[in-house]
Amino acid sequence: MPEPTDTATSWQAARDRGARLIDDGKYAEAVDALRDAAPHDPLGDTEALLALAHFQQQEYENASEHYHLALNLSPRDEGSPAREQWREMLDLARLNAEAAVNVHVPPVRHHTREELLAAPVVPPGTLPSPPRPRVPGLRTRIFRPIGNGLGVVLSVVLNALTHGVGRVFGYKDAVWTNWYRRHLFLGILTLAYMRERLNKHNLKSTYPPGALIGFQDAGLVPPAGVTHFRTADGSWNNFENPKEGAAGTRFPRNVENSAIRPESGDNLISPNPREISRRLLTREGEMKQVPFLNLLAASWINFQNHDWISHGENLAREIHEIPLADDDPARKKYRQRAMFVAKTQPDVTRMPSGETAAITFINEVTHWWDGSQIYGSDQATVDRLRSHEGGKLRLNPDGTLPLDERGIEGTGFIRNWWVGLTMLHTLFAREHNAICDRLAASHPEWDD
Repeated sequence: MPEPTDTATSWQAARDRGARLIDDGKYAEAVDALRDAAPHDPLGDTEALLALAHFQQQEYENASEHYHLALNLSPRDEGSPAREQWREMLDLARLNAEAAVNVHVPPVRHHTREELLAAPVVPPGTLPSPPRPRVPGLRTRIFRPIGNGLGVVLSVVLNALTHGVGRVFGYKDAVWTNWYRRHLFLGILTLAYMRERLNKHNLKSTYPPGALIGFQDAGLVPPAGVTHFRTADGSWNNFENPKEGAAGTRFPRNVENSAIRPESGDNLISPNPREISRRLLTREGEMKQVPFLNLLAASWINFQNHDWISHGENLAREIHEIPLADDDPARKKYRQRAMFVAKTQPDVTRMPSGETAAITFINEVTHWWDGSQIYGSDQATVDRLRSHEGGKLRLNPDGTLPLDERGIEGTGFIRNWWVGLTMLHTLFAREHNAICDRLAASHPEWDD
């Protein structure tokens, strides 16, 4: 057998060094080590390693090119494990490149302390003028006190029924969320009592005692229009606590702040979440279909959730490292020893002292069930999405959502975007415009 030449020894050493760099997560260095060695490898393995290094850096077009070269170079038989894996990765790289999954949607942005602590601002002209107060007539002056008195009496009666009937007869089972299986009247009283209990015992502010939401100053004067119309960011729904439920404020909790115990270190990944997902979600054999559920349900849940809750952009340079088991297929496919999950960005409004919650997080969208995923959670987004004609949202002539300069659909919230959200966002935007048409027909004197 002939002795290996210096060239052969050189590219083999470079291939081995590149493989070690990939194992260590040093993908840019691996590309430098493998680039010159790849053309000398007659089996295509070095090209495949180079492709994987590009793939791990989300350089999917480069990864596609080198997986294609590896398949053309390799003399291995079709159907061999290596060729099958390279072909699978080539297809995945091409799909990722076509879908541009490496483009951040929306652009990367993190909260700043200054913006989160700023007082809520309603730009002039963004809300209609409040209607002029009516001068009460004779009938109003006579019947209003009677109506107010009846309201007080009915409130006392209903509260008594809620605490009596709802608590004694409804709120007693081990599983009390089945209120809808009871008699209609009893179910309503049970539900009312549940709501009161949850509001009283399971709605906890994560701000220090005495502090307003967003650490706002007390006594802020409501700007014109908020008495009758809603703001884009959800502020001023409560005049005494103007940032309650607004975008850019803390998530509340369902338990006492003293009960919050943030996990860290080994406790955070025990049991290992990757092992849990493999145990519960690995498909064995044919996919088992659920006859009463389909992707419309997943679309709807996602559509609702991102109107309520979003922690914003994660921290790309701060990660949780989750070890992979020795038999984990990701070890062979991606040459990874661990799975990396970016950490949630911290709450930059935390005070140096006086905080009662061990950890807090910021919601980047409004906390209200207000359609913010369609309209946006800030005035700039609202203005951009409106056509400013007839109260309508901007749509293309064919009824689809307009695209921005990056080819991303224009709507109120585009994080975690996929075709299911495209469908529902388009549907609701068209429904909004259909309602505008009906209102315009009934009230031609109304302006935009």
